[in-house]
Amino acid sequence: MKQILFIFIALCCTIPAAGQKWFKKARKTQLNVITYDAQGQLLASTNGVYINANGTALSDYDAFKGAARAVVIDESGKEFPVECIVGADAMFNVVTFRVSTKKAAALPLASKSLTIGAAAYIMPYVSSKANVTNATTISAAEKHDNKYDYYTLPIRTEDKSISCPVVNEDGELLGILQPSVKKENEKSFVISTQYVSQLHTNALSARNAEYRDILIRKQLPEDAEQASSFIYLCGTQDTSLYLDYVADFIKAFPNRTEGYTMKAEMLAAYQRYNEANDSWNAGIKAKCAEDELRYSKARTIFGQVQTGRQLPDDWTLENALTEADKAFAINPLPVYTALLGHILYAQKRYDEACGKFLAVNETNMRSAEYFLYAAQCRQIQADTLGTLALQDSAVACFTQPYRIEAATSLLMRAQTLLVLERYREAVADLNSYERLKLNDLTANFYYQREQAEINCRMFQQALNDIERAARMEPSEPLYQAEMSSLYYRFGYIDQAVTAAQAAIALDDTFADAHRILGVCYRSQGKTAEARAALERAAQLGDTRAETLLQEL
Repeated sequence: MKQILFIFIALCCTIPAAGQKWFKKARKTQLNVITYDAQGQLLASTNGVYINANGTALSDYDAFKGAARAVVIDESGKEFPVECIVGADAMFNVVTFRVSTKKAAALPLASKSLTIGAAAYIMPYVSSKANVTNATTISAAEKHDNKYDYYTLPIRTEDKSISCPVVNEDGELLGILQPSVKKENEKSFVISTQYVSQLHTNALSARNAEYRDILIRKQLPEDAEQASSFIYLCGTQDTSLYLDYVADFIKAFPNRTEGYTMKAEMLAAYQRYNEANDSWNAGIKAKCAEDELRYSKARTIFGQVQTGRQLPDDWTLENALTEADKAFAINPLPVYTALLGHILYAQKRYDEACGKFLAVNETNMRSAEYFLYAAQCRQIQADTLGTLALQDSAVACFTQPYRIEAATSLLMRAQTLLVLERYREAVADLNSYERLKLNDLTANFYYQREQAEINCRMFQQALNDIERAARMEPSEPLYQAEMSSLYYRFGYIDQAVTAAQAAIALDDTFADAHRILGVCYRSQGKTAEARAALERAAQLGDTRAETLLQEL
């Protein structure tokens, strides 16, 4: 009976401030947290508390969900902006953030676990003038992740008390008050500040929904690689935030090259070219990897020239080449050689570009891709045999059975073989390409292969391909006319007539279709119809139709 009475008193009583030496100090740690959405409309007003002297504060996650801006008002009435989100956990409904203040009052964080029946004191909400705490006891004590305390309090949390600090009898901060999901429940909860204080971002936080749902800038991970990956995964949708992140990265890691290159490349993308130059120069001044900075500049200038935009006088292919040459002189990496090849190709210096691409293939970057680039240079110079030799090398980079990566090399070699009239070899490559790209083929592919098959007298395969092309693109008169021609060769005259008529229905000015129809009618002994079709073809400029008319 005495025990029940004790608990009842503990649940109901308030403790005057005079009885708690830490009360005044605790009051100074409290915050009113106000969040706003992207349109500047009030989103939420809740409680918060500083958890260290550096201005890191703790509040409830729900108040920050969808927030684009937030401020805090401390116990003295001073307002400070929220700089960034430090950590978040939607499941426990907690968020930590950094406030723009030089120094903050903070209670020590509770380090010892409490047991059932231990006292806990709930501070009044920040705007309250009350100088008393609400005393209660721990009704359940559990462990999260086997090491962080999670307490249950036998009280109902009112809305105005959500996120109020909960303190132990030694004046140490246990955490903030959180209500039960069911508001009518006589329970509240506290997750340990030891857990909350270790919340932080990592590289994957950029893709984590609980962080994405808060639009305020996040604190970068402390590790440089993690921070760099975080910025990369954030993407560039929000320019201002991206540049803020990069500025934070440069401040935290002033000797890391990627900070300056990320900033410069973003500025260039938004046509802020002078600022981009300043960023690369700042990286050189900070004694970062000069070859990487010059490579970044060369690649960016090259990319901007390709857009056709109006650029500063020094943003030219020649300047890009100069920067790439400087990068290579400092550190002869194959990726720099490859960039030199692309720039020289854009300058139409095909022999030099071909040399660079082949030089890349003397390194650990050897690949079919660079043989194909070199082949393109030879193709432009009308060196068909040289083109084929390089395409052979590209295909040789793969073993049979071919993987999907070989598809481009096979198709390009097939096209060169067609030019050289080596039709059977071309068909073999096109067959291999078909097996790799079966679900991604066009009607034109089947028409191309049909033309090659006709030239090596593979008539049945040719007919199959042109029928497939016509089915895939029934509105193309060329395929109907070609199909009609093959039907005629096979002696399927009725089908040939139908296909030729279909071609004419699609395009009455298609002379070939009229000529083929005339030939089919002649074969059927329909002289008048044949003459009419051939005359129409001749009228459209078909000289072969004129010869056929004379024969008719």
